[in-house]
Amino acid sequence: MFFKILLMSKVNIPKIITTLPNEELKKKFEILKKMGEKNKKNETNIEEKKETTAKYTFLVKHSPKLQILIDKHLMEKTKKEKINCYSLCYAIILVFKNFGLKMQDHLLLGGEHAQKIWPSALSPKRRKSLSPRELREMSPEDKRDIVLNDPKFGMFSLFKYHLKRGYLNNELKKSNKVFCSHIFSLFFALPILIFIGQWLLFLGLILHEINSFDGEYCSNTATFENKLMICGISIIYFARSFFLWDSLTNSIGLSKMNRANSFTSIIDTFQEFAFNLFVYGANIWVVFIEIDIRNMILNSLAMEFLMILDNEFEELYFRYVPGAAEDIYDNIFVTYKENKGIVEQRKKKDGCFNCISCLVFIPYKLLVCLIFFFPFFCCFMIFAGPICK
Repeated sequence: MFFKILLMSKVNIPKIITTLPNEELKKKFEILKKMGEKNKKNETNIEEKKETTAKYTFLVKHSPKLQILIDKHLMEKTKKEKINCYSLCYAIILVFKNFGLKMQDHLLLGGEHAQKIWPSALSPKRRKSLSPRELREMSPEDKRDIVLNDPKFGMFSLFKYHLKRGYLNNELKKSNKVFCSHIFSLFFALPILIFIGQWLLFLGLILHEINSFDGEYCSNTATFENKLMICGISIIYFARSFFLWDSLTNSIGLSKMNRANSFTSIIDTFQEFAFNLFVYGANIWVVFIEIDIRNMILNSLAMEFLMILDNEFEELYFRYVPGAAEDIYDNIFVTYKENKGIVEQRKKKDGCFNCISCLVFIPYKLLVCLIFFFPFFCCFMIFAGPICK
């Protein structure tokens, strides 16, 4: 009965007004409606672009042929662009910018690689970096190459490894072999002996040339053959001097590196770059003051031999004990961010290390400056050497 009464009675249903009362409001409503439609279209376009870029990146990664075609297309574009003074000047400006970044980077931790240098390159934050899992799962050969290329890991760091971990002989137990180079590196301090031998031979050659030098720097009495020798040596070292700077740039940009919170890493860094620089400069000077061509050639070869003694020792050691390089990479080497934090913690806790770090600030900057300006010295000797010899 109640429902019948409700049905028979008139119910006042409110009417919804769909029309807008004012024309201005109508116009605003239409504008907002159009803007909403445009936003929807833009969102769909952005999603489509993301999907297409994801498809293209997948194809480029998994199809080397497509990568080759893209590289060829880019090369053709660059070939069409003519060489002009602007591009050359811009490249030189970037070289000096790289020099400035190295001067700001104390202890050569690799801070320049955390900043964007080339405008067309990706920023370090967006650049793809290796994950911790990828760093651990690298091949043994790659780990060995990183350990060998790190300037902060030299003879002193290798001997420190024997004191901290090498004495356990875990790598020999894994291979069930006995290597004398591993055992006696600790007992007789073979890496330290290599370091001492390098400097003794270098000082012996330099002192011999100093004692036999007549004291005339620009006599201009040498034969034509001797002038050709000093000019040729200067040209060769001028070309090779740029690789000194490149080795500095490449070695401080590794994925992992030796800890820079120890005195051994500081000594090894100086040994790696300063000794090579001294050998190059001394070799030019020896050829300049020497009279006999045979002695020039023999002294140059002796200097080159001295320069690679420590690196050759490391290569031979890791060839026979490759597991040691993996152990060093996995348990001693750290990333740039970790290394930076470790150095800051050591400076706060250890006042002696903080003092030494401040003392080596100027020598580090002098070393970077000498490496940077060494090509200018070689270029100067190309012309001054034959004239004054």
